[in-house]
Amino acid sequence: MEYLRFGQTGMKVSRICLGCMTFGNQSPWMVDGEGAKNVLRRAWDLGINFYDTADVYSKGRSEEIVGEFLKGNREDAVVATKAYNPMGEGVNRQGLSSKHLHHALSESLRRLGTDYVDLYQTHRWDYGTSIAETLSVLDGMVASGRIRYIGASSMWAWQFAKALYTSDIRGYARFVSMQNLYNLLYREEEREMNPLCAAENVALIPWSPTAAGILSGKYFEGGKLVTTEKDNGRVSPGSMSHSRYVGKPSNDEIVRRVREVAGNKGVTPTQIAIAWLLHKGVTAPIVGTTRVDHLEEFVGSLDVRISSDEAKYLEEPYIPQAISGHV
Repeated sequence: MEYLRFGQTGMKVSRICLGCMTFGNQSPWMVDGEGAKNVLRRAWDLGINFYDTADVYSKGRSEEIVGEFLKGNREDAVVATKAYNPMGEGVNRQGLSSKHLHHALSESLRRLGTDYVDLYQTHRWDYGTSIAETLSVLDGMVASGRIRYIGASSMWAWQFAKALYTSDIRGYARFVSMQNLYNLLYREEEREMNPLCAAENVALIPWSPTAAGILSGKYFEGGKLVTTEKDNGRVSPGSMSHSRYVGKPSNDEIVRRVREVAGNKGVTPTQIAIAWLLHKGVTAPIVGTTRVDHLEEFVGSLDVRISSDEAKYLEEPYIPQAISGHV
């Protein structure tokens, strides 16, 4: 396993982050109980020390699973979770207000079975709460020791710049990471967000690095991407991933090239998709899985090197598209 300093911090994380959204029992593409523990156990054995979850994943069950597994190993793990999405019927059970964040963090700590979180992230931008209020609360949580660092996820670059500026002029703790949608089939973050993060030494930890599994090539038939109702709900017709990725000739060609480069190198398309992200300088792609063999495949991507010419070949068919992932 490779480890890297997390942005401007002194904390070191594995180059692969295990995303824990698939842990729980809310969907057929998820796993609970021992199935989830098996994935976590193998991740630990492979040297993965970075685990990303959120309060909203399976209504808190994901956090519980991660917490149960890490008992006895807490100090060697980097635990990241998030807040923003609704966690109840009340009008104050969502968002990034002082009221909700204090309650949300306390509940996350309880479910995780720990007294601190290494990385506490804002899951989305809260248009109903000033960023100054949110950052003031998060700064106090850092000062109290209940969180070590703060991060953000999926927002416009101008919003992230405003947040960093607010922290700087008020002396608040600064966002040290950005968790955004970024993969070979969705590269709009290269316009502003990724360069901003590079300039500010902010860690990039992209979600959906394989485009919901579409870059694995398993949905590629007859020269194009095809998903049906029989496929898991994440990519079947009518799903967000289907509308985002399927039915676009440029994406068909990108997946074809991913498969071609993978074949030339004797690796899998999934490993090419992850290796490309590492080539682009991200800190740690967030990979989610319910299977140990898929996890091993992800980790194997660390041994794959993408040349500049290969990266250019993979990127060439891309056509700019509408912003997605945070709106």
